[in-house]
Amino acid sequence: MNVLTKVAMGAMLAVGAVGLAEAHHAGNSQFNGNKVLPFTGVLEKVQSGNPHGYIYFVRMTPSGQQEHWIFETDAILALRRAGLSVRNDLKVGTTFTLAYNPALDGTNGGNLVALQLSDGRVLAFMTKDNVETANKLLKEHLFNNGTNGATNAPQSGQSPQ
Repeated sequence: MNVLTKVAMGAMLAVGAVGLAEAHHAGNSQFNGNKVLPFTGVLEKVQSGNPHGYIYFVRMTPSGQQEHWIFETDAILALRRAGLSVRNDLKVGTTFTLAYNPALDGTNGGNLVALQLSDGRVLAFMTKDNVETANKLLKEHLFNNGTNGATNAPQSGQSPQ
């Protein structure tokens, strides 16, 4: 094989690898990264995995109807690095408040940006600087102003009706 053929094959492999990485990390094709919204609901199910996990919630609308929501998370190792113990911190039946980038298709859910735990800690995800992001979310009162969307979520320990 001559040198030119080797260079051409190397270039093709590099372009292919970039394409695969870009296809996998195309969150901007699924979520509105320019918008961060608050949400409060009762955790129904946790599905952790690689490269992403999912957390499922239910909440009640003002008219008394149940809404089911799903949020994509980082991989379990990245969640751990941010300070979250899936096993200890995410208990089914617990009410959580979180911030998310909404799904572009309008479905109930999105990309998890930050999560407030029952002990008051706020953990930020999918960002380069978790601490600054969490502090910014707190300053913007996403977790404290009572305007977290619709909802009188069932209390922790209550099963959704």
